[in-house]
Amino acid sequence: MIDADKLEELNSRFKKDIAATYFISKYYFSVNTNKLRADIGLLPEQEIDLVLQRKIQAQNFTSLFHEYIHYIHEISTVIGNIGLSLDLILKSIFSNYFSSHLDNCEYNGFDFSNRELLDKYSKIYATKEVINGGGILEGFLIDINLFLLKRQDVYLLDGNNLISIKIIVPMVNSKLFINGTYKAVQLPFGKFYIYEGMAYELDRIVHKQVNELSDIKDELRSTEYTVLRSLAKFIYPDIDTECYLVAASLSLSYLDSGSVFISFIEKIKAAIEGGITKQEILVILKTETGAILISKLNDFNEAQDEIMEIFKKRKQLYKAFSTITEEAKKGYLLRCKYPAFEIDFVISGDYIKLPDLVPVCDYMYIFKDTQEYMRDFLGTASYTDEQSQALKVLIAYDHYQKAHWIKSTKEIEKIEKSKCPFFSCCNLAYRKNNESICAEKPWRTFEISYNTDKKYCWYGQAVGEFKGPNEL
Repeated sequence: MIDADKLEELNSRFKKDIAATYFISKYYFSVNTNKLRADIGLLPEQEIDLVLQRKIQAQNFTSLFHEYIHYIHEISTVIGNIGLSLDLILKSIFSNYFSSHLDNCEYNGFDFSNRELLDKYSKIYATKEVINGGGILEGFLIDINLFLLKRQDVYLLDGNNLISIKIIVPMVNSKLFINGTYKAVQLPFGKFYIYEGMAYELDRIVHKQVNELSDIKDELRSTEYTVLRSLAKFIYPDIDTECYLVAASLSLSYLDSGSVFISFIEKIKAAIEGGITKQEILVILKTETGAILISKLNDFNEAQDEIMEIFKKRKQLYKAFSTITEEAKKGYLLRCKYPAFEIDFVISGDYIKLPDLVPVCDYMYIFKDTQEYMRDFLGTASYTDEQSQALKVLIAYDHYQKAHWIKSTKEIEKIEKSKCPFFSCCNLAYRKNNESICAEKPWRTFEISYNTDKKYCWYGQAVGEFKGPNEL
């Protein structure tokens, strides 16, 4: 049984506020400042200037860096790009059930009698689940005692058809401590634990460097953030942090990232125990992965061009994906040359150079005030105003689809309320004077704009983009 001191220590980790969140397929992150606006000298509805932005950045640097690492992985890796492709397929299915008339915003709900689209939807959704693997742990991770390799089906788009591919997914047998009881749990190991494990380990290293500490402050061990570390040490107890982080980074260049990670750890173990130095085996693995990435460079770039073609006549989304796919091409090319570049820069202490190679995505600072009008700050660090505006439409585009999924607009409005993602940072007069619409059913702003001044907000533009080619 866990002693009282150990249990108190574990509980303290789970009581921590979520510091920040990166939004997959939306290309931005939010950071909880855990402060009132007044705490940093802001008056109600006062804009945040550059000096205050830098102050907030300094106070939240580790959290910012953690989410920025997620963005690097989404924009520059094979796994990140596959996630975007799968998400776009789901959105294309969603788009089948819209009225093309511009006088309404309504989604008609999924037609379950359309077996072909239902089958496509189910297979793509299942593929996302398989690639992502497990999620947030129910309790404290005590240990890992075994892993099994399971073959599972995933589906990828080939032209207009889905093709079935079998990949190997590790099923990790773990022991969790949940509400005073030990429980055996099998964790599917994939993208989620690799993403979170890498971002956590890297933010801990940066935290140590920034604060000039003698040791890593390992605040969230025994959580989902350390499944990656625990699995690596189960396979090779003497492995060091750099080795398993390089293995994790390289694994994101493969569809079956979980099983590739394990194979890399096993190769590192065999090599070092056989007399090869750590640096030698890491160079070998990087070189092999770099060669594979280079061999698929043209395919990767063509996939980005295909994404652009999808949105060719959708004004704002075309701008948004022009930015995203250009950054993806540059990020992938960088990874061809330096397959684990983010690890190399952090380990060497040169992490501050990363934004020059992979520009930081947009971000939101969230404050604790109860009054939400213009409470938070949504900013951009790397993009032109035109690019940033288009990316905000993309955020709303994603929100609209995920707020509905398979239910119609009328069904959703009867049972749920859904805030606009910009509810707490929008400064439009309409947001202030018509709060209930923006707080409960923001898609209705599309109809209001259509029937009045035709001045569509970001969310209104997103609804129009779902309807197809437009000039909104």
